Amino acid sequence: MSDERWTTYALMIEKIGTYRNTKVSELLSVAGRGKAGARIVEDIEQNLAAVNIGHFPPQIPRDQNARVLLYNQDRAGLGFVMHMVRQLAEGQGPAGATADEQIRGLSMLLDAHRLAPKEDAAPA
Repeated sequence: MSDERWTTYALMIEKIGTYRNTKVSELLSVAGRGKAGARIVEDIEQNLAAVNIGHFPPQIPRDQNARVLLYNQDRAGLGFVMHMVRQLAEGQGPAGATADEQIRGLSMLLDAHRLAPKEDAAPA
């Protein structure tokens, strides 16, 4: 079960747009820890998962200065898109969903973020 620090942290990520680029040192601060030992990093990963926060890279680095991209994996927005990408890359996904179905769904979500073609661009 996640404690209130992680719930508050997840709410902050949601309010700023469903994803956050941060350093491992910030996660250590939330956890109340000073160093990123193997068990501490594992505990952080479990606490993030408990509040539906995913992360890239898939394993949080032990270097305090390493960057981590956190995302809310169950709210509409770019965080959810990142979660779908990670699931597809890891061969996971909703029960019964094929890779083709996942790609179609991901493509539809990405279409909302596609830049409009320039008017003077020649067709491919």
